[in-house]
Amino acid sequence: MALPAAQPCPTCTSELVTLTINVDGHDLIMRSCQTCDTRTWALAGSEIDLEDALEHVGTHAGRRRRASV
Repeated sequence: MALPAAQPCPTCTSELVTLTINVDGHDLIMRSCQTCDTRTWALAGSEIDLEDALEHVGTHAGRRRRASV
């Protein structure tokens, strides 16, 4: 399986690093540029700010999956 093409940073055109985590069935995506330190976050396809991203992750960070018996 081929990796998706890297996206360029909108500020400096360097390659962005993309991290995706699933939060209640929706992808929370953080894109970061190692060159100019630009970062963006999106949840379910909509851009959000850092505070909203942390709120979504924080409400789920303490959850534990129940082991099936």
